[in-house]
Amino acid sequence: MMAEATPELSRRERRRLETRERILDTAQELFESRGYESTTVNEIATAADIAYGTFFNHFPAKLDLLRELAHHTLQELFEDVAELRRGPGSFTDRLRAVFENAARSAEAKGPHTRELIHAMMTQAYPQSAVSDDRAMRRMFQGLVEDGIEAGAVRTDVDLETLTEVVTGTWYSMFLGWVHVDGYPLSERASAAARFLAESLSRRDPAGS
Repeated sequence: MMAEATPELSRRERRRLETRERILDTAQELFESRGYESTTVNEIATAADIAYGTFFNHFPAKLDLLRELAHHTLQELFEDVAELRRGPGSFTDRLRAVFENAARSAEAKGPHTRELIHAMMTQAYPQSAVSDDRAMRRMFQGLVEDGIEAGAVRTDVDLETLTEVVTGTWYSMFLGWVHVDGYPLSERASAAARFLAESLSRRDPAGS
């Protein structure tokens, strides 16, 4: 009896996880196309083909769903950067890829993506701001450390300062995009990455 109950529980849990993922995917599409504030829980439930009450079995409120989407967004970024670090390419190539890929991805999404990211920053991230910021800094620190180990990044400036410069540029770029209409995100991302790579490049004393 117990042996037969376990697979049934596993199937039930899988269905629950599938429903949760469907809610998240549907909500993100609606938020990006219609806007976070303009999208209701009822619209999410209808589009996800679930009962209205089922939504609340997974998320106590729309804000909790937003927080999970924000978490997923950061995790995807961390995974993308980890994959870049494992692959070929110079420090400059990797830094440009991180900035440019993120910018292109953001611009390619729905017309209300800026509003969604703004909602994440102002409503979702504050609850986990300290841990999220530390994770972002660790991500960029790892990228800079790779450059130092490869002999491509300068060592006359401490690692913490180099990390701070890269992280601060990233935040400034996306804040500009969220708050300034017509902000050329991809153009700025490419220019910022090139400038950072040049500024962080190892100096050769013999050639100075």
